[in-house]
Amino acid sequence: MTTEIPSELRTKFILVGATGKLGRSISSNNAGVTYGICSKDNPLLGEVIGGIQEPLISSLSGVSLKIANNPLVIDASYPENFDDVYDFCYKNKIPLVLASTGHTKQQLIQLDKLAKKVAVLKVPNLSEGIAFFKTRILQPIIRDINFKTNKIFMNSDTVEHDISDVKIKIIETHHDKKKDAPSGTAIDLKEYILKGLEHMDSEIEIKSIRDKSSIGKHEVIFRFKNEEFSVSHNALSREIFGQGISLAERIMDKKPGIYSMTSLLEDF
Repeated sequence: MTTEIPSELRTKFILVGATGKLGRSISSNNAGVTYGICSKDNPLLGEVIGGIQEPLISSLSGVSLKIANNPLVIDASYPENFDDVYDFCYKNKIPLVLASTGHTKQQLIQLDKLAKKVAVLKVPNLSEGIAFFKTRILQPIIRDINFKTNKIFMNSDTVEHDISDVKIKIIETHHDKKKDAPSGTAIDLKEYILKGLEHMDSEIEIKSIRDKSSIGKHEVIFRFKNEEFSVSHNALSREIFGQGISLAERIMDKKPGIYSMTSLLEDF
């Protein structure tokens, strides 16, 4: 028997970028979107659209925290809106799911400041599959590379080649309307791999491809001297990003700090 959560205890999503592709995916796959924020020039402003309880508004200042009484802000828009998102979350002590990418260094400093006050989920890709890709596929490869390079360091006099033979490349492919390149997910994958490797000094190359139809594909290629292999994740539908909110919502139970989908997945 399933116990229904009382309305006042349910998470009330405040979705910034509600009419974009990612925003639409989120609202169509979740029943808890209370407010949607869009541009003041958007023709849908003031309308009630599918998956969002209240009429669309153009500013977070129009949000009633009596209606959104257990709020979680999801920023699925652009870095241009970050300052408003930051101010709203900081002032009202509201957790944030940052699903937009391409932020400046100054904005990331602000994000660190916000994370001292509330829980922040920094998620360039809401797909649970990407979190699985990192923890279940890339992590064992990283461990194996570390094992091999540790052996090389321990037996440097007898090994014919060293870790400079290990080359890593990331290829990301998205639709040609995507503004930032490389993608936030590709940068995140690069940082994840570099953080896990112990003896790698070489840079990881990222190649960006833009076409007419790709939702998002990320391929990681490992080359070892005269051979290579690759692993990849390919988004086949935008629905996976909206469905990832069910995992992202776990941020509501976290202490202040910056979290990732990977860390939430590891809590299972």
